[in-house]
Amino acid sequence: MGIGDKILHLLAEKIIVKSNVSDAVAKQRMSVCFKCENRDLENEKCKVCGCFLDLKTTTEINWNVKKNRQEVTHCPLGKWNDIEIANEYRKIDGLVPVI
Repeated sequence: MGIGDKILHLLAEKIIVKSNVSDAVAKQRMSVCFKCENRDLENEKCKVCGCFLDLKTTTEINWNVKKNRQEVTHCPLGKWNDIEIANEYRKIDGLVPVI
């Protein structure tokens, strides 16, 4: 991870994370992300949403800076068994639902 990403990680940790999930939920989410084709191996980020995996997988509620709103933390593709939540946000954003 480059210096720019390290700075962004620190800022995200302080600004974006609002509350956390249990360790068990975080481990389950991370196991899904580790197998995902959208994982940026070099920076440990999601290529779809741009989030740092170690922060996103542990967060229950987050501030989505790009959308300027508070959200229930979810996989944007619904891979965390949260397809309903993902599709609600996709609907708000005018995107096609994931199946």
